[in-house]
Amino acid sequence: RGLGFDFHHEHRSQPEAPSRAREASLTNPVSLWQFQGSHFCEKARWALDYKNIPHMRRTLGGGYLVRAWWRTGRANLPILVTDDSAIGESSLIIAETERIAPSPALYPRNPAERERALGLESYLDAQLGHQIRTAALLSPLLHEPAFVARFAGMGLRRGAQRTFAAVAPLFARFYRWRHGIRASGEAAARANVEQVLDRLGSELGGRDYLVGGSFSVADLTASALLGSLVGAPEVPHPLPQPLPASIVRYRKELLLHPTSRWVLEMYRRHRGSSAEVPAGTMLG
Repeated sequence: RGLGFDFHHEHRSQPEAPSRAREASLTNPVSLWQFQGSHFCEKARWALDYKNIPHMRRTLGGGYLVRAWWRTGRANLPILVTDDSAIGESSLIIAETERIAPSPALYPRNPAERERALGLESYLDAQLGHQIRTAALLSPLLHEPAFVARFAGMGLRRGAQRTFAAVAPLFARFYRWRHGIRASGEAAARANVEQVLDRLGSELGGRDYLVGGSFSVADLTASALLGSLVGAPEVPHPLPQPLPASIVRYRKELLLHPTSRWVLEMYRRHRGSSAEVPAGTMLG
């Protein structure tokens, strides 16, 4: 799930004492392969940070397709690399964080609530995570490829950033092909995003959280996929400035929806601090 975007009243409680698995991870940190600007990568980062799992982050450049395929058999990011495995897809990475650090939990303990939370996660990944690329990036891809190149080069060495800048129009066409973004699809994608926001508002029904009475994988997924687009201040890697006028206008439209304001509150309460272990290891 490559490049994309990230995005209640009770403040996040302090994590419980580390489990044995987490203590082991302190000695051997896991590694997250990412694009900094990806909303699916933000979803994985948030889970690792929320559970305070020490990890290194490697921001991959244009060669990610081969590297990702080699490790997981899929040409997608994020990938969580441990001592004995490489786990692709944000949903599977969150499942692994639940195994490494069961507390604070992202999966509800009640079986029915857990099934509902996981169902919402799958729905959001499919209906929001993919549609939002077309909804937000179609105009920049067509008219401002230099912005898309800066977006793709976030966190990379200057040489890699210059390479993206030099091939910006070609990269924009590749990005459209890679993610199935069609020139005629913006209106339909934005309508789909609006429907998802409406459904989330209905699911919340005036409550703070989507499932049960506490923060869960459903809340994290909805917020991570929208955070950068609605401009949550706590997003660790915001969209590069200056933003294209089309994104500025779309952000203003989205912020009129109550669900977007709920996303901002979710970030404020639960995004917390980073558990990244500085390593200075970036792949260009």
